[in-house]
Amino acid sequence: MYTVYMTVLQELLAVERRLAHGSGEDYAAVLHEDALVIVPGAVLDKAQCIDAMNSSPGWDETSFTDERLVETEHTATVVYTFAGRRGASTYTATLASTYLRHGDGGRLLVHQQTPA
Repeated sequence: MYTVYMTVLQELLAVERRLAHGSGEDYAAVLHEDALVIVPGAVLDKAQCIDAMNSSPGWDETSFTDERLVETEHTATVVYTFAGRRGASTYTATLASTYLRHGDGGRLLVHQQTPA
């Protein structure tokens, strides 16, 4: 049997891609109960983030570059450059997401976007 091994970085980037193209339901499944999502002009708790994502039109295209990972016993933080396009509008930022590790793979505790 062939087993695909994913590194922690690959696993977290897969979650980040899911969220980048996801709905509030995706965020509800991934965000920690005490999560904070820091975006330009706002700091959102879990419920506010879910509501915002449910009303967002989503991205037409995204790319992730310059990926980095910082791990501790209890956390894993992925940092990367995000570029997205929605219609004629583009957005580029450095994103950082810290996951609290659990037996179930972890939950997103803090996400921050710093526009380029």
